Amino acid sequence: MRNLSPQKIITRRFRSVGLIVMLIAMLALIYALVLSMPTRVYEASDFLGYWASASLLAHRQNPYDQMAVQSLQQEQGWAGDYPVYSWNPPWLHVFLLPLGLLPFRPAAALWFMAGPLLIGASAILIWDTFAPRGRPAHVALALSATFLFSRSLHAILEGQVNTLILLGCAAFIALSFRNRDALAGAALVLTTVKPHVSYLLVPGALLVSVLRGRWRVISGFLASLFLLVVVATCLFPQWVEAFLRLFDVAASPLGTTSYMTPTVRGLLRAGVGLDIGIWPSVVCLAVFLVFLWLRGRELSLSAIVGVSLIIGLPTAPFGWSTDQVVLIIPILQSVIWSLDLPVPQRRAVAASLLLIYAYAILVWLVSYRDVAFVVVPPMIGLVWGYAYSKASPGSLTTARIRSGRQHPAED
Repeated sequence: MRNLSPQKIITRRFRSVGLIVMLIAMLALIYALVLSMPTRVYEASDFLGYWASASLLAHRQNPYDQMAVQSLQQEQGWAGDYPVYSWNPPWLHVFLLPLGLLPFRPAAALWFMAGPLLIGASAILIWDTFAPRGRPAHVALALSATFLFSRSLHAILEGQVNTLILLGCAAFIALSFRNRDALAGAALVLTTVKPHVSYLLVPGALLVSVLRGRWRVISGFLASLFLLVVVATCLFPQWVEAFLRLFDVAASPLGTTSYMTPTVRGLLRAGVGLDIGIWPSVVCLAVFLVFLWLRGRELSLSAIVGVSLIIGLPTAPFGWSTDQVVLIIPILQSVIWSLDLPVPQRRAVAASLLLIYAYAILVWLVSYRDVAFVVVPPMIGLVWGYAYSKASPGSLTTARIRSGRQHPAED
């Protein structure tokens, strides 16, 4: 590395500071514009549920008190007979405490702006970690593949928190790849804010970390989770009982309600009126862990994340189509692998993803039924498996994703 003169160092620092100031000013301007919008498009109902619970916890009250939650929501114009529930553990509300301290409209505007930033940052993290060097123009390809996926747009418009799960997955992969294991474990905690999305991911990642002796992943995860639990307990000590009692309400997704969600359980409910409960998820988790116990040392943590999301979403006991924003991880892995494929195979991957994207947009905008998205994870899984099997094992890109290491010689 050549030495830079003090003048050039100062110039670069001023340039960096100038860019940061411009970015902050631009974000502040966008925030002011969003907040002044006459429409309530950014005040999505999902975020209303998260904000109400975070607001109660921020004021040391029960975040799962149905009457208090509904009262807060009605003050914001919610006209439903029942509150918008937040079926999330209290550490989600710890993450959202700064927003819970704000009035609803400023909080909703901030979260509306945060959605694209979280999704874009996740895509760039994955791309920067695994994409071939010297192809900066392909960052546009990564962002296009990310934001043209209708589940990304839907998650932003609904004010969903599954964008935190996506960021947690991307940060976990990027940090573990760089051997920053304690931070990788801390990032993994983000994926637990919706346990039904990460019910395969978290146990699988922790098990493989144990098998490989990467104990700092475990310690980082447990320490971060413990800290969040302590904060939640200090704010509302009775949260365990209140959280469990929430699932006794008639609208509970774990009960015998009529949710037609994009899961195997939801599909059977919609098709033949059969409720198979949570047992298939329990069986799937057991089989997945046994498989990792036997073959986990042969797979990288990044590959395990992709597989767990592809299998976990449709087999979870409940879930919603907006949760499929986390499929950005296996989508980007497929795109990165395809860059090393011959042109015909690369076109096959691209054409398959375009068909999936077209289906996801049509089902969302033309004849919306949440249960119809149940086929999206398996379709992406087929593309992921095809790209994985066709990519040359000797290429640097493939070796990095498959092994999770910087150089194929380290395999």
